Amino acid sequence: MRVQRLVNAGRRQAEALMLDTCRIRAVIGDATDPETGVVTPAYGEPVYTGKCKIQNQKAVFPSTPDAGEHQWTVVPMELHLPVAGTAAVGSGLVAEITASVDPANVGRLFRIRSGDRKTLQTALRCQVEEITG
Repeated sequence: MRVQRLVNAGRRQAEALMLDTCRIRAVIGDATDPETGVVTPAYGEPVYTGKCKIQNQKAVFPSTPDAGEHQWTVVPMELHLPVAGTAAVGSGLVAEITASVDPANVGRLFRIRSGDRKTLQTALRCQVEEITG
């Protein structure tokens, strides 16, 4: 089928641009450091580990919500993943950049807001947000 060949070619091209790698996991609770008392998220086993690409959404601007006396910045972005091997990726999971062409991206965390499943997709483009500050 000609359409399937075109989709497969598009997937190869999309994946060729995915030069970073990430690990995607669920938050399953909290862990408290017994010496410092610092509370950090506890993660489950990865549902995906592999190539990815992070991309800004040019048409959307960051927001600065606040709760109580704390204010932070929410920056909407996209996380592009291969179609194959990402069936378990969905809303609420956390993606961590583990290697990147730009070393400053390593360690960045993104919460997946929604996936992007469709018929003739060449990449899974997840809406994500990075919480900073």
